[in-house]
Amino acid sequence: MMHSDQYPNMRQAQNVPYYEDTQKRTLTQKLQKIRNTVYMLLAYSCPNNTLRQWMHRRRGVHIGKNVYLGMFCFLDNLHPEYIYIEDNASINAGTMILTHFNPMKRYAPIFQAQMAPVLIKEGAIVAVRSTIMPGVCVGKNAVVSAGSVVEKSVPDYTMVKGVPAKKVLEYSELMKS
Repeated sequence: MMHSDQYPNMRQAQNVPYYEDTQKRTLTQKLQKIRNTVYMLLAYSCPNNTLRQWMHRRRGVHIGKNVYLGMFCFLDNLHPEYIYIEDNASINAGTMILTHFNPMKRYAPIFQAQMAPVLIKEGAIVAVRSTIMPGVCVGKNAVVSAGSVVEKSVPDYTMVKGVPAKKVLEYSELMKS
């Protein structure tokens, strides 16, 4: 289970309906999805970091202070409220953060449809074109190298890279000096 001092009421992972069942939405749910999509598309190519953050906050993304959110980032379209970005973090251009997975029902014997929070901790850097999967915590001052696919949580003061992302460096002692 993830923990954040900055976000003590963080949402918890849960099972969700399979794809076919998500197509039965109320009018309110449909309008919310349209609103989220419009804000996401506007934020996607907005040249101003402050405006990008404002639009993503309107969608429900939790964004701390002094955060850099690059252009062309895709922050989950259905459940943006499951994304938590702490102070001084940097999410660079082209990054994709996913919080849900709802396959077709025929895959039920293999996959469980679920949504889970993503936490980017204080001072973390997620480099360009990286993908963060549901349920991942990127630790304090951790670095995700460009183009990485992160399926498992990254410890504090650790650099990961690759597909899937693997630990390449632990530097907690270097950061203390």
